[in-house]
Amino acid sequence: MQEHQRLQKIRDLGFRLQELQLINRRAECSYALLALNYLFGVYQIAKPQGLSLNDTLQLLADAVMVRHQLPHRRLNADSVLDFFCQRYQVAAPYLVHPSYRRQARPALLQQTI
Repeated sequence: MQEHQRLQKIRDLGFRLQELQLINRRAECSYALLALNYLFGVYQIAKPQGLSLNDTLQLLADAVMVRHQLPHRRLNADSVLDFFCQRYQVAAPYLVHPSYRRQARPALLQQTI
């Protein structure tokens, strides 16, 4: 999976966490950052600074494997995202974020006319 797809999945996860009222979005933080901060807080590990997204997710995957005693030999960055999306019931096709709805409305209006 490419990095922008991972970021989109993390953002969708953050949006879902806000829907579940597990996080509160502040104006200066993105959904992706809030989701990562929440997950690192849940697993009680320090969030690393200066690592790539792949390495950060791999660190989180290692913590998930230890906590849940998963039978898999190793989770990777993509599978840990799938794990959290399934756990928090993020919709299979990416959620339609409110900022996307503003862009989609004119197209919907044109289709109905």
